[in-house]
Amino acid sequence: MVGQKYTVGLLLTGGTIASLYDNEEGAFRPTATLDDMITILATKAFDIDIQSKSILALDSSNIQPKHWKIIAEEAYKIYDDVDGIVVAHGTDTMAYSASAVAFMLQNLGKPIVFTGSQIPAVYPWSDAFRNLADAVRIAAKADLGEVVIAFNGEIHRATRARKIRERAFDAFDTMDPAPLGFLGRSIFLYSSHVHRSKNKPVLDTNLDESVFLLRLFPGMKPSIIEAIVNEGYKAIVIEGFGSGNVPIYENSLLPTIKKIVKDGITVVITTQCPYGQAEPVYEVGKKIIEAGALSGYDMTSEAAVTKLMWILGHTKDPEEIKRELYTSYTGEISKESFAGFTGT
Repeated sequence: MVGQKYTVGLLLTGGTIASLYDNEEGAFRPTATLDDMITILATKAFDIDIQSKSILALDSSNIQPKHWKIIAEEAYKIYDDVDGIVVAHGTDTMAYSASAVAFMLQNLGKPIVFTGSQIPAVYPWSDAFRNLADAVRIAAKADLGEVVIAFNGEIHRATRARKIRERAFDAFDTMDPAPLGFLGRSIFLYSSHVHRSKNKPVLDTNLDESVFLLRLFPGMKPSIIEAIVNEGYKAIVIEGFGSGNVPIYENSLLPTIKKIVKDGITVVITTQCPYGQAEPVYEVGKKIIEAGALSGYDMTSEAAVTKLMWILGHTKDPEEIKRELYTSYTGEISKESFAGFTGT
């Protein structure tokens, strides 16, 4: 709308986008500021007022679940006063943080947009300015009411996204079915997105961090699973082969899974494949489900881990955990994926 003034809240958490080279360390370290870039944006985006706040100054590899809570709480504090929120964050664990915030801040009527960069903003060839400018534009003007990741001109649902490239600018992708949209002269959104509304968000930061992510590999001893349980973990996400397959002969996981599920431990099977889903169609997939594991279907491992932390923060009852796991709160799991399956 001509003449309309938008307000965007920008939460700074560190990451590559805000990193400077430390000569003593011989490495990049995150700072708590993006002042120069914010000044340029505020000058060029004449219809958008950017209100920034530094809440963390961490490499995202140092981000812990307690920091997810801080991000969610800070976003909740400013929610009513802005048209949308941007979180500048490191790329390495952005998918985890964005997914966690999506579960802790539900019923959104405005976008919360995570972004960052592959190259620090101090370099003229950095992707930082474009990504931050895109994120600010989305937060201010997009018809979105959910948590997303904006990167390299694409918009990804937080609970569907994953970092798949370490250096290239197109670091993130949506793990099926497709990104929510992209940016050009306008913001283009597909029909699958949640629309902007007058919804009041619900803040719920109760988390139980006792969730373990285990990537299966040939030759892995099943005893490692009992060792994980002995460390106090209450749920294990296992990244299986292909469509959620595991060994059932030599080094079979079946006896161990049966035992720990009987003892009240939740086991969820996802896939190591970047695209696709854990669908128990082969014997090596169905047997693990029959042993008591739950298929994660098309959930990413990042979404499965953060969702289980959020679920365990509210219940320890296995049947309730199962119901909650198969309830789509933020579009993280497709109901059609398991509607016809009778093995769960």
